[in-house]
Amino acid sequence: MSKLTIVGLVSCLASGIILVFETISTVMESSAPSITNEKTAWKKLTLADSIGQEYFEWINTISLASIQSIADYIVNMPLFILLFCIGILCFLIKAFTSKM
Repeated sequence: MSKLTIVGLVSCLASGIILVFETISTVMESSAPSITNEKTAWKKLTLADSIGQEYFEWINTISLASIQSIADYIVNMPLFILLFCIGILCFLIKAFTSKM
């Protein structure tokens, strides 16, 4: 098994684990009695939430607006989707670079 395959498997597994824990967290919060009458929304864990928004301030200094918006989108997308996409990307790279 190559390194790309292992990274892809670990990334997809981590994505699944994060999704399960976020689902459990959402279900537990919606079933618990709430002092306020607000509905519990799906909490999404992002890369910026995990590491810290202050570490991604360099994105605002990118001069090209399209690259800046792409980087901002990647940093603020749900972490389980980001990890799943990284896993799929690793599998695709391995498939196209493997010797026939």
